[in-house]
Amino acid sequence: MNHIALLRRPPLWLAAAAVASAWAAVFSVVVWILWYVFRPVHEDVRMTYVAAEAGLRYGWPSIYNLDILRALSSSFPEDARLINVQLTFASPPLLAWLFAPLTALPEPLAYLVWAVVSLAAFLLAWHLAAPYTGIAKVTVLLLSLGLWPVMLAFYYGQPTMIVLALVAAAWWLCTKDKPLAAGAALAFATFLKPQAMILIPVALLLTGRYRVVAGWAAGCAFLAIATVVNLGPSGVMGWWQALKGVQGLDANTEYTLIHLIGSGPLTYVLLALQAAIALFVAWRRRRELEIVFAAGLIATVVSASYFHESDYTTLILPAWLFLRSSPPLWQRFWLLAGVIPMQLMTYGPSTTQPIWDFAFHAPQIVWDAGWLAILAASCLPRRRTPDRAAPRAITPDTAAVT
Repeated sequence: MNHIALLRRPPLWLAAAAVASAWAAVFSVVVWILWYVFRPVHEDVRMTYVAAEAGLRYGWPSIYNLDILRALSSSFPEDARLINVQLTFASPPLLAWLFAPLTALPEPLAYLVWAVVSLAAFLLAWHLAAPYTGIAKVTVLLLSLGLWPVMLAFYYGQPTMIVLALVAAAWWLCTKDKPLAAGAALAFATFLKPQAMILIPVALLLTGRYRVVAGWAAGCAFLAIATVVNLGPSGVMGWWQALKGVQGLDANTEYTLIHLIGSGPLTYVLLALQAAIALFVAWRRRRELEIVFAAGLIATVVSASYFHESDYTTLILPAWLFLRSSPPLWQRFWLLAGVIPMQLMTYGPSTTQPIWDFAFHAPQIVWDAGWLAILAASCLPRRRTPDRAAPRAITPDTAAVT
């Protein structure tokens, strides 16, 4: 009996990884709880809340109206009332539509419910796409929850977790030969947070998965029509003005290549080159659906010109999918090493000194490029080592062995 129990115990390294990951996850959860207790109204969630409230009270064209959003924010704590051209609701209206039922609750409670819904979406994505089974799969979940960008995505109330669930569902539906449903899931993800997954349809198109792309295009057309009908000309113009207002914020490029080397032609060439390499990986390994989706997500991240630290949560899903392809051990260690730049990126001191700014922002971008290089190298033709031994003649005896 003891022997059987011993066989069921996980290896020491896996048990140690599970314990370390559990502590990291507990730390993130405790930090979120403390932040919520001391500041239960976060400005990002508040902007979505008042936009949804404006839509329900005054009609959906008003969700980008600064005067209405200011008026609805007047009851919030003083440090959460600010609404201006650069600090306003600029997300697609689908996010406000999803948040609308929560406006029946006080904002702090709505924030809490939204966090629970986001956690459920994250768990769904993990259930569908994460590799392994048993304690190994649970360790992957705990390690992911322990990453600081993940905690920030929950804290900021971003729809990133719902986007991950939709993309994971799209991948899963593709494996079940349901391309139109997969395309519809991608369309909803596109209209929630396009900067997190926009190049996945391109990867699918390049790999000949036309029915999925058709489902995505049809879903996008439906949502675009719904958006125009609900917003009307004034609402569409208000959205356009809101987008123009937030484009110039340094915070939107702080975690991109633009922040490190400027916005000159070289930067955009490098961004386009990285996207092209990732899409080449998708095409070259087109028979591996998990790699196609992973490459589409990576292409989106490495070519981003509008990205925040919490948006790097997006990289978790391609990491899960990549691990499903059973990569070599050293490539798995590269993924594990990626924990360090992710934590550095957001744990770093708040300073304007270039040396510290580079030290805490560059490692993540370098790591992304390194992972892309690893994927690209896996697509190169492999040289076969000639077998110098003379071939054996196949006889009935040797055939039975082989």
